[in-house]
Amino acid sequence: MRARVAVLWRRLLILLIGGVIAVPYAAVVIWTVTASNQLGNRSEALAIVAVGIIVFVLLCVPAFLAVIRALERTLVEQLLELSIPTPPRRPSTADRLRGALFYFGHTFAGALLLFTVVVLVPAAIVLAADPGQAQELSNGLIGTQMDTAATVLPAGLVQALAVGILLMCIAIVVVEGYFLPSYAQILLGPSAADRAELAGRDRARRFRRTVLAREVHDSIGHALTVTTMQAAVAKRALTSDPTVAEAAVDEIARTGREAVAELDHVLALLRSEADLESDGDTDTEIMTAQSPRRTIDDLEILAEEARSVGHPTQLRISGEVGALPPDVAHELHRIVREALTNSLRHASGPGVSVSIAVEATAVSMAVSNACVGSANGAGSDAISGTSAGAGDNVGAGRGLRGIRERVEIFGGEVRWNSDGGTWTIEAVLPTAGGTVTPSTTVRAGNEETQT
Repeated sequence: MRARVAVLWRRLLILLIGGVIAVPYAAVVIWTVTASNQLGNRSEALAIVAVGIIVFVLLCVPAFLAVIRALERTLVEQLLELSIPTPPRRPSTADRLRGALFYFGHTFAGALLLFTVVVLVPAAIVLAADPGQAQELSNGLIGTQMDTAATVLPAGLVQALAVGILLMCIAIVVVEGYFLPSYAQILLGPSAADRAELAGRDRARRFRRTVLAREVHDSIGHALTVTTMQAAVAKRALTSDPTVAEAAVDEIARTGREAVAELDHVLALLRSEADLESDGDTDTEIMTAQSPRRTIDDLEILAEEARSVGHPTQLRISGEVGALPPDVAHELHRIVREALTNSLRHASGPGVSVSIAVEATAVSMAVSNACVGSANGAGSDAISGTSAGAGDNVGAGRGLRGIRERVEIFGGEVRWNSDGGTWTIEAVLPTAGGTVTPSTTVRAGNEETQT
């Protein structure tokens, strides 16, 4: 109840502000009508009317200014607790017209509210008590003398008309207050073209944030996984085989340097994101600018990292590797790295197999390792918890989600399943001019079963 009263009060307050704005307009109209009626000379009366029209028009000019539209939008947002998006560009003529329409509607509604409260309510009370006061009331409102014989309406009809006009004005004020938020959104908010542009910027912003999250997860997650395992190797070999321990420490240092470089890149993306937010830019190319570019040759480094921590890795690459576009090779490296990281974390036994096949129109990848699960296929595995992962430790699925996003950006397809105790993830990326048949896609409602 208290909330409804608060809402009603705020809407009445907006209408009262509109009534205050309407006072100069009403004063000009009343002065023009009164002054022209009091002058006996027709030319002088017309001059008064012309002056009144000019002053009234000048008072209407501010309604078309962008600053008035902005002030009206701020007023509505503060009192009605609305969120009206700011147009992404300078107001056009159509925007100014819509803003002026809201301004005049707001002013008219406020004037009607004040007229109802200040004039109609007292008049209705007076006429209800004494219908004979119609002549005196008319003289006070219009400023002219009326002949008593001109008052020909019966007393009961005068009372009914007074009550009817009062109720009609109250109904109009209530309807205006009820639809005020809707009119504010339509007339003060962005146009259809602006909404489309804002939606595009919002999609670009979400895309950039997805890129940031994926880069942080893939880069730092892989580095921490390899570093942790290398540290375990170094600890085991510290006394028995110092050479192996030293090699593990060197690998930790190398991985750490690469992680720092990757982190610098991600922080640069984050700063670019902040700059784009402040500038309102929708360009997403900057999110991949100055990124460390990887090639097919770098896949052997990933395989050596896995082997160095006791995870035997078979890497098979076939086809015309040199014909692979650099962007596709870079994303393929990212996908394989995430798949190997998953294998290191979750495989139920040591060993992973990586196969890369480069063809004329597409490049395919398959990574498989041992897992704990049943041979139920991809759809059921995606729901069955531990059976869908590369091992027993099942996470929130950020890694698989990142792989899927990377593949879909290139128009490729990806699938994963566990069959007979083997976890397999397969992906196909089209190269220049290539396409991928979407029928190979396998997805389920809860596919995030491996991080």
